[in-house]
Amino acid sequence: MKESLGRRIQRQYRTHLVSFAAGVLVGVMFADWLRGIVTALFVLLVLLALYFIWVYFDNLKKQ
Repeated sequence: MKESLGRRIQRQYRTHLVSFAAGVLVGVMFADWLRGIVTALFVLLVLLALYFIWVYFDNLKKQ
């Protein structure tokens, strides 16, 4: 007998669904904190990228 699509999805993707549900739960519970942390990380990454670009072009100019 052919197993149903729902049963097959549940068997194959159970851990993915649990991880997704946990991520949604954490996202809902800590939305403000996560938004602040992600914003701070994004700003730091942009500043770091600008610094590396500045150093790279500074080294090119010195050659």
